[in-house]
Amino acid sequence: MKSVVLFDLDGTVLTYEGGAPGPGRTALDAAMRDLYALEGATLGLRVAGGTDRGLARSLLSRAGIEGDEEAIDRVLASYLAHLAKVVERRCYRPVGDVAGAVSALTTCGAIVGIATGNVREGARIKLGSAGLGSTFDFALGGFGCDAEPRADILRAALRRCAAEGIASVVVVGDTEHDVRAGRAVGARVVGVATDDESRAELEAAGADAIVGTCGEELVARVTSMMAI
Repeated sequence: MKSVVLFDLDGTVLTYEGGAPGPGRTALDAAMRDLYALEGATLGLRVAGGTDRGLARSLLSRAGIEGDEEAIDRVLASYLAHLAKVVERRCYRPVGDVAGAVSALTTCGAIVGIATGNVREGARIKLGSAGLGSTFDFALGGFGCDAEPRADILRAALRRCAAEGIASVVVVGDTEHDVRAGRAVGARVVGVATDDESRAELEAAGADAIVGTCGEELVARVTSMMAI
């Protein structure tokens, strides 16, 4: 039986150079500036573990603007236009040996996709800037355009997997939100810890295993959970 391995993006697969604010936050700020003449709209906003639609809704709420679906769509359309420009100057880069890990998992018989709070086009832009544009299978994943809560994003991914007759799913993520979402849908979860504090958070959230980065240890942990 085939297994699907679903990777979160930001912090798990992708990072960036150049200090704060990151490319995504920069693009969100630019979107709010263009649409509503607001400067520094994301200041103080917790982005890690968030989803694009949820972040857009929060920004609108903080600005006293009704966050209906049409308004969120406008913010995200502007965000994507700015993100494409921002990554021309400040590219993302892989965390560890992402391409090698995906290749090894594929060799073991897994389909490797994405479960991320990024909307689909945002994921494409970010991965492309890191040279990973063709690394992941986009067909069986879940994205921020599917839902706002992370568990619902995973449920959308699971529905796509089920339609292809695939029931075995392993989730890989770097925040407690990824772990809790994975546990909520009954998936096995491998946490990617950036430091001791994040390791403790991943453990508390119930990760089945924790690794330091994308590489051989990650492949070993994931393949031990796969049904192939």
